[in-house]
Amino acid sequence: MTLTGEYAPAPEITAAPYPTVFGVTLTPTVSGALIAVAGFGLAAYLGTQMVLPALDQMQTLNNNIAQKEADVAQKAAVVKQVNEVVASLNRAKAQNQEVRGLFSTQEALDTLLLDLNQVITKNQARLLKFEPDYAGSGVVSDGSIGPELNGKLKRQVTNISFQGTFPQTLNILKTLDRLQTLLVIQNFTTELKAAPAKDKKPATLINSSFKLVAYVPLTPEELAAAAPPPAEKKENAEPAPQ
Repeated sequence: MTLTGEYAPAPEITAAPYPTVFGVTLTPTVSGALIAVAGFGLAAYLGTQMVLPALDQMQTLNNNIAQKEADVAQKAAVVKQVNEVVASLNRAKAQNQEVRGLFSTQEALDTLLLDLNQVITKNQARLLKFEPDYAGSGVVSDGSIGPELNGKLKRQVTNISFQGTFPQTLNILKTLDRLQTLLVIQNFTTELKAAPAKDKKPATLINSSFKLVAYVPLTPEELAAAAPPPAEKKENAEPAPQ
C-alpha cells in the first residue's frame, strides 16, 4: 500500500429530516407543543365527558337531599301545627265544660220549685208565690250577659215571694245561693210585716220578693232551631251591570 500523505475526506453524516404534517415540520419544539395541546384537549374531553356529568349528578343528588330535608321539615311543621290545634281544641273543650258547669241544667230547673219549697220549709218560713215569668224567659238575645253569649243560652225567670223572720230570710238566701249554679236574683224587695207576739215578744216578719233568673246552655237541637235560616239564592236574579 502506498501512502501519499493525504487523507480521504470523512463521509458527512446528515440528520434524518423531521416529518412534515400539513406543511408543518414536526421539530422537537413543535412536537412538544402539539403534545401539550393534545394533553389539554384530552383533559378537556375527559372533563366534559366524565367529570361534568359526575358533578351534575352530584348536584342533582344534593338538590334531592335538600328537597327531602325540606319536605321532612315541612311535614314535621304540619304535624306540630296539627298537634297544637288538637291541644287547643282539647283546651277549648275542657274550658267549655268548665263554663257549662257554671250554668244550671234543665233537670235542676225542673225541680226548682220542690227544692225551693224544701229550703223555705226547713227554715220554718212560708212560700207566698212561685210564678214562672214566661214573658221574660227564652233564648238570650239582648246582650244582657255579653253579646258573645247571644243565641247560646236561655233564661228561665221565676217570680218568687216568701215570708220569714230576718234570720230565716238570711238563711234562705244563703242556701239559695248554694242551691244551683249561676242563679241570679233581680228586683229584690222587702216589706216588713208585724206578726202576732209570741211569749209577749213582738215579732217582725219580712216579705221578700224577687225574680230568680237561671241560665241554661241551649241543647244542640235548640241551637239548630235558633240559628237563622240560610239566605236563599235568587233564581232569576238580574246580572249586575258592568
